[in-house]
Amino acid sequence: MAAPSAQGVQRTVTVERRLGLMGTELEVSVEAANRAVALDASEVAVRALEAAETRLSTWRGDSELELLNRAPVDAPVELSPRLAAELRGVQRWWRETGGAFDPGIGALVAAWGLRTGGRVPTAEERERARAAGGLAALELTGDGRAVRRRPGLRIEEGGWGKGAGLDAAIEALRADGHATAAVLNLGGQVEVYGQGRWTLTLAEPRDRQRAVVALTVVSGSVATSGNSEHGFERDGVRYGHLLDPATGAPALNFGSLTVWAPEALAADCLSKLYVRGPDAALAWARAHTGVEVLTLEPVAGGGLRARASAGWRGRLEALIPELVVEFESRANEGV
Repeated sequence: MAAPSAQGVQRTVTVERRLGLMGTELEVSVEAANRAVALDASEVAVRALEAAETRLSTWRGDSELELLNRAPVDAPVELSPRLAAELRGVQRWWRETGGAFDPGIGALVAAWGLRTGGRVPTAEERERARAAGGLAALELTGDGRAVRRRPGLRIEEGGWGKGAGLDAAIEALRADGHATAAVLNLGGQVEVYGQGRWTLTLAEPRDRQRAVVALTVVSGSVATSGNSEHGFERDGVRYGHLLDPATGAPALNFGSLTVWAPEALAADCLSKLYVRGPDAALAWARAHTGVEVLTLEPVAGGGLRARASAGWRGRLEALIPELVVEFESRANEGV
């Protein structure tokens, strides 16, 4: 996803920054009354994302989430208010997607060696790992505590951590009050803040350097999932990194799935509807107002098919002449 551009915004001074954060690249664009104020506001956003990395990264042993992953089974763990709220949101989208989004699959991630270069588990290993975890084994209590109910439960932040961090950064900017507008692009997931119309571009799933669709958004966040960039190859077979919790195997690589939602955590989680395929993802959007879905699906002969929920109508532009966007029949509001 390319960095967005603004249209129709009363410009003052814009500060743009690029840095490595949360295992990926962060692009920050902040508008404010003058350069000093804009720079300070950008630092507010960066600090919030740094705090999210400290809280959520499972690549470090001292993060709050990793300490929860290592807690004894049935032992209540007191959570910070921020992590408690994030995990409640994660649970919500796990339920809403019927388990298509399930970050409690750390045992499966380990079985497939996704953090160590990749391996192909046996059918028995895969099933054992699939049965060992799952977010159903996480209990959140009303007093801000969490309990692991199965030893195999390990919560991975890869499917939702970027969204949680972006929401924290936007909340910090709103509380600070000095930025008039901002766009944060964290590893391809974008969240916007303030007044304006923002244009983002989406890439051809088979060629990430070729922009094929332009999206216009005025608020919220856009997240894209696909299997084209990550994964591994063994014995001439390509295995994607998006695992289907229902089967324990990598999801079928059909192209890419892009989701718009009012908050970044929701967009990040819901983009994992990818594992159910394009038809199911579009059907989910038809049944849920306030969320939009776009699929880009390569077809035989080098063509590309685009299908979009109806709320995208008037906000998508094909950037290549051979692409025609097919819209769903029922309009949603709020993009």
